[in-house]
Amino acid sequence: MKGNALAGPAAIRYMPWQVCAGWLLRAHRLCSARTSLRSLPAFARAFHDGYQGAAGRSPSSLSRWETGRVPVTQEAVRRYEEVLGLPPYSLLAAIQTVARHEGGATAAVFLRGGSGPPVSGVPGIRFESLLDRALDGGVLTGDDWDSLSRTAVHGPAHVTPGRVRSAVARRLLEETLVSDGTSWMRRFESLGRLMADPRWGPEVTAVCSGAAEQPGHVGLIEAVCALDGSPHPDAGRAVLRQLTHPTTQDSRYGALLACARKSRRRHFDAGQTRTLVDVADAILTSGPGPELSPAAVEAAAVLLHELPLTPAHCARLLRTVTHQNDTVRAIVLHGSLTDPASASVGVSRILSRLTAEVPPQTATVLSGLLDNLLHHPVADVRLYTAMLLRASPFGPAVAAALAAELRRSATARAEHRAIPLLHALRVLAGPEQRDTVANLTLERGVPAGVALAAVHALSHVGGRSPESYWRALFDHHTATIAAADQYTVVKRLVYCFAMAGELPLLTRLIEQERDRAAPARRLSVWWVSLAHHISASARR
Repeated sequence: MKGNALAGPAAIRYMPWQVCAGWLLRAHRLCSARTSLRSLPAFARAFHDGYQGAAGRSPSSLSRWETGRVPVTQEAVRRYEEVLGLPPYSLLAAIQTVARHEGGATAAVFLRGGSGPPVSGVPGIRFESLLDRALDGGVLTGDDWDSLSRTAVHGPAHVTPGRVRSAVARRLLEETLVSDGTSWMRRFESLGRLMADPRWGPEVTAVCSGAAEQPGHVGLIEAVCALDGSPHPDAGRAVLRQLTHPTTQDSRYGALLACARKSRRRHFDAGQTRTLVDVADAILTSGPGPELSPAAVEAAAVLLHELPLTPAHCARLLRTVTHQNDTVRAIVLHGSLTDPASASVGVSRILSRLTAEVPPQTATVLSGLLDNLLHHPVADVRLYTAMLLRASPFGPAVAAALAAELRRSATARAEHRAIPLLHALRVLAGPEQRDTVANLTLERGVPAGVALAAVHALSHVGGRSPESYWRALFDHHTATIAAADQYTVVKRLVYCFAMAGELPLLTRLIEQERDRAAPARRLSVWWVSLAHHISASARR
């Protein structure tokens, strides 16, 4: 923090999306299995052959993209994937996600792609076919959603009536909630594209707002958080409603996450901002408790950096947070989850464990990304940084390093260190790290917050666990659960079973333990009633 402790919150630093994108492209070029492509002039020659874009015809053009001095285009990212022999969207999906979150003029140009509908064009009959499948229960892929949403937003067709747009948005939201990896990123981008469109935005906003009003809905955090992508007044009202009259703790947490970006993008009017100031003040003054998780208080602390507080009000809140936990203090005083010295040590420990060779040209940005992954105070930035690192050549090595750090007993028993690692492994971990995460879900002596973060992370980690593990997980977390934590713990438990494809086993366990499993029965209704075409599509 600059100056003394009452000068104001320290600035939160954001790495520009074009720097992240350029780093990802350069890292893949320098680590290419085809050593001939590692040279920039040689890569430029291969890139130029068959490339139709207006820029990128010289090594200097590519260098400006790779260093972030000039924002890259979607067409250029696709060409990088082709030349490097990478699957389509293996780079583009992560870059779209980071750019969508940052917003702004350059991100908007990139996300539009400079060509309206997809480059190949989508004939009207193709669009109508996709629309029919979306409405009639057909299976849709990530490519299908990209084509449908691009044409809906940038094409000449105008979809009416509004209930049709609502039905499409409702299905897209459901698929997004149960997808993972690149499938999730592609659907999330399609949802964001429709959310930001003046014609589709009101219906998409209403669908997300409606989901947030359902206590048993699986996507309360995600549905509310998605509203940060819309400047429409209805989106602002829905977010604030979840702050002042939340459906559950999850919906309030989603609203706090959404407010960080909406405040930064100036989506709220003066009256709404005053309401937000009052809510943040109340949360920071009361601190964590039965109705407020530590994560919610941390999200409220982030808002101090965006809200127009008077000097006296700011000084009072700063004095208040000095009595909160170390993480909340660090968010306000350092704009990070920890102090600079500890953050530097944490990043250095991960770098020292990397088994992959890191080209010197990529090392500085990689260090910054690892700092964001573990210490950035905005949860969405940590999540999208994990997705960017997973798309990089260093993803497996970073996952191995994080897991090795987590296997240290001192780390696993320190919530402020273990939980960010588990949140990162939720995206980065592969089957090789599954046992490390699974062990923490059952290990005696680890804090409850660490065990719960491990349950959530395991939902997205590759590989399988035997039935004996799932029975032990169910018994452990339903037997030791405290009444105040029941909703949060059981919801994460049900989500973990469902995402792992173990819903039939969960159903049997619920029947065997009728009394003890009553909360799980209520919270599994959404999953049990999920249409087959939704789950089938989400994997594509």
